[in-house]
Amino acid sequence: MNEGRVFSNQKVLDKLEELNVILIKADNTDRLQSINDDLKRYGRANLPVNVIAPADPDAPVILMPEVFGPDDALEALEQAAAARK
Repeated sequence: MNEGRVFSNQKVLDKLEELNVILIKADNTDRLQSINDDLKRYGRANLPVNVIAPADPDAPVILMPEVFGPDDALEALEQAAAARK
């Protein structure tokens, strides 16, 4: 649901490009332990999990709610951008 509503929204796409954000999509079809470990770390049981990692490695990641909209994504991206060193 988020993928269609958020990641096809032109304002979000423009902001991702402006901030030079890399999108990474995980597939857990094979039940990889590394993905399961990440799910546990973020307190989630299943994919999708949307996490925004600021460029500053010392800044905390932003864990998005399970359902969010374009405005939520834009706000989180701005927050992550503000965390730059």
